[in-house]
Amino acid sequence: MLNRAAPDGVAVGDFVSWDSSGGKAYGKVRRIVKDGTLNVPDTNFTLNATEDDPAALIMLYREGEDGYSATGQLVGHKFSTLSVVSERSEDRHIKNIKETETEIIITFGKSEQYEDEDMADIEDFAYGKKKDKDKNKYREARPAEGLEIREVDDGTVAVEGYAAVFDSPTIIAGKWQEQIARGAFTDAVDRDDVVFLINHTGLPLARTRSGTLELSEDERGLKIRANLDPSDPDVRSILPKMKRGDLDKMSFAFVPTAQEWSDESEMPTRTITRADLHDVSIVTTPAYESTSIGLRSAMSSLEKYRNARHAKRRHHSVIRRLKMKAKFLPK
Repeated sequence: MLNRAAPDGVAVGDFVSWDSSGGKAYGKVRRIVKDGTLNVPDTNFTLNATEDDPAALIMLYREGEDGYSATGQLVGHKFSTLSVVSERSEDRHIKNIKETETEIIITFGKSEQYEDEDMADIEDFAYGKKKDKDKNKYREARPAEGLEIREVDDGTVAVEGYAAVFDSPTIIAGKWQEQIARGAFTDAVDRDDVVFLINHTGLPLARTRSGTLELSEDERGLKIRANLDPSDPDVRSILPKMKRGDLDKMSFAFVPTAQEWSDESEMPTRTITRADLHDVSIVTTPAYESTSIGLRSAMSSLEKYRNARHAKRRHHSVIRRLKMKAKFLPK
């Protein structure tokens, strides 16, 4: 029987094992909370950690044809359920091949994990590990659906529309096709303090924290409703333009925190699976915008995805070729 981990017996970077419904599970510790609440990203699962029984956020690993590799799924467990184990063979790539008349000598090396460093930075920021990290540098903006404007009985003006539509592919900067997955804003809707602006700048006309801006997700996308105060000078300056249709476009700004890439078609496809919300804005001319760092982060993520995919394909191709050759080697 494996020994359970003591309160000080697990460190970030350790490999651990625990009991699961499918048998023994295995993974690598990414974060530890010793006193407080551990939130598992992309789930509603939380753990209350104590000094006597801390909690760990763990990257789940699974065994494939080429050894163990990270699945991309994060789970949470108390130390009392974990056992520290040695690192198992991770996904490998062929480093060198030497063939003679009687044998084939293969030298393996660890493959580079496909991990978006910028996304890891943002995750650290969200957990308070990099409080000086400027998340604004990664901000991106996308046009949104048209607005509906109407006066309400209480004297306010209601502005409604869809800030984002799910599963609607759009070409970005002529470099990739992009879509937003259903549920990408589930966490952000209840968590982020989002403001309603003009052209993404200036003082807020409405805000989620004050209850004058409401966000919700439905089957179509991310829906917004802003209640504007006509006595506000900033609101008064744009209301006539909005009613005439001179200002009838909307844009939303966000920071992607999880994304997936696919190269199955001529143009790569980026799917944003999780994002933080920054603002929703009335805009004069909607545009697809990214900060220079945000654009560079996306392109870097695509390059890492392609490198990892190429290395894996080359690995499998060489293995197939060597299996064929091995049949004709002397026994």
